[in-house]
Amino acid sequence: MLYFILGGLFLIIDQISKFLTESILNPYESVTIVEGVLDFTRHHNTGGPWSMLSDYSYLFIIVTFILLIGEIFFFKKFPLTSPMSKLTCSLINAGAIGNLIDRIFRGYVVDMIRVTFIDYPVFNIADCCIVVGCILMCIYVLFIYKEPAKKSEFINEESDNEQNNT
Repeated sequence: MLYFILGGLFLIIDQISKFLTESILNPYESVTIVEGVLDFTRHHNTGGPWSMLSDYSYLFIIVTFILLIGEIFFFKKFPLTSPMSKLTCSLINAGAIGNLIDRIFRGYVVDMIRVTFIDYPVFNIADCCIVVGCILMCIYVLFIYKEPAKKSEFINEESDNEQNNT
C-alpha cells in the first residue's frame, strides 16, 4: 500500500508541476533558475522521448495502456516481493501515467526542466520518475535479485543431502 501512495504522490507532484508551468509560462517561454545550469522552459512534446515520433502521440497512448494492463496480469501471477522492486514499479508507473494523462487530456506532454550546461532535451517530473525507476530496476536485477530455486532443484538437493547423510 505504501508504494501505491508513493507512486500517487509522484504522480500528483508531476501533475501540479505541469499545471503550474502552463499557468505561469507561455509556450516555449523560459525562466532561468540557476544561470548556466537550470532553466524552466515550457515545452509541448507531441511524441515520445526526445520528441521522437512527434506525430504519433496516439501510439504512445495505446502502448502505455497495453503495458499497464499487461503489468496487472503479470504481477497477479508473479507478485513483487521486495521493497526495491515495488519502489521501481511505483516510480515507473507514476511517470508513465503522468505522461499518459497529458497525452489524453492535452494532446501533448508538458515538459519544463531544462539543464543548460549540456545539450539535453527538456523533460518533466514524470520522465525523472521513469528514468530513476529504470536505473533502480537495473541495479536490482543485476546486483540484488536472487532467482528462487525451482521446486525440482530443491527436491534434488534434498535427496542428494539425504543420500550423503546415510
